[in-house]
Amino acid sequence: MATLTLIADPFPDWESAAQAAAARDLAIAIAETAPRSCSARYLASRGLEAPEFTSPLLRTEHMPLRAGMLPFAWQTSATARPLDGEFVHSLTPLVPLRSRGDDDGSQTSVTITHGVPWEAPALVGNSQARLYRAFVRRAVKLADVILTPTHATARILQEHYGEDLPVQVIQLAPPSEFLARADAADRRAAHALPDEYALTTAAPGEPGRLEWIFDAMRADAGLPPLVVLEGMDPSVPSREKAGAELRPVPVPEELTGRVHVVRASELSDVGAIVAGASVLAQPQAFAGTGYLTLAALRASVPLLHTGHAATEELVLDAGTVAQDASEFGERLSGLFRESGALSRLSVLAGDRSRGFTWNGAAWQLWETHANL
Repeated sequence: MATLTLIADPFPDWESAAQAAAARDLAIAIAETAPRSCSARYLASRGLEAPEFTSPLLRTEHMPLRAGMLPFAWQTSATARPLDGEFVHSLTPLVPLRSRGDDDGSQTSVTITHGVPWEAPALVGNSQARLYRAFVRRAVKLADVILTPTHATARILQEHYGEDLPVQVIQLAPPSEFLARADAADRRAAHALPDEYALTTAAPGEPGRLEWIFDAMRADAGLPPLVVLEGMDPSVPSREKAGAELRPVPVPEELTGRVHVVRASELSDVGAIVAGASVLAQPQAFAGTGYLTLAALRASVPLLHTGHAATEELVLDAGTVAQDASEFGERLSGLFRESGALSRLSVLAGDRSRGFTWNGAAWQLWETHANL
């Protein structure tokens, strides 16, 4: 009986909470799609609260190590020995690995979800970027297969680890917490959000480019209010130094009342906030895993973005591309002024979202390990 073990603890970066939520969803999907005589295991660190899984094919096990110790302990090959003979997958490069023989029955697959530590290392901090790259380097050397959610991220890995590096693309899905629930309206009301708004996770400066949206709002008084969702991009955690007070995004005086800066108190708030938006405006020059983008598509919310290869690959025709600040402002105004522009893209966004499901990702994962 083959068991596919999923590493529950994510790499400790700005997306760790979303990655942990995604791992729970993927674990459930792995159990639901398990071939006959196969099962799933959710391997978590000591102290990590285990979800209440209902599938008899999915069990939870805890390691003796706490989450904070994993980035240090798993840099040594010895910690991977307890997984000898196992099928193992991790949604992030935080995974125990070691050099193995061809006949020990072990199979390890690792998903590298974004290229920020190579494209914009300053966003996460140089030490964090180095740590991430070190774990990716180990995965490239020791894992049986490397997966990415987009061809764009695969190309980044091939640029740094060799054009002949075999990489498979696996389409992920939004974490369930990023989807609207029955209490979505109440959650938006608790944050005092307006009935209609544009949404962004951008931060000031480069490469966040929040000023692009501020400029658009100054030029067009008819644009709806803007909701800035903090904490979703790496530019925000990078400002959170130990013992320092987190300062919210500064709002220009002339836009007071038109810009609402919010921070989700829990992940489920994200789903409510995304579902209430008319458009997701993302002027950033980088792209993370794309969970928020996928959540927007699932909620039939179109995107206005700058054409980053990973984002464009996910969105396709369910969004609009603008290359500079001026064009971004024009496109944003056009979406709200042109009759039917938003409604047409909304339909395309909903259609596009059907290709991203956790069961689909799980099927592909089982198939990948069957072919190893």
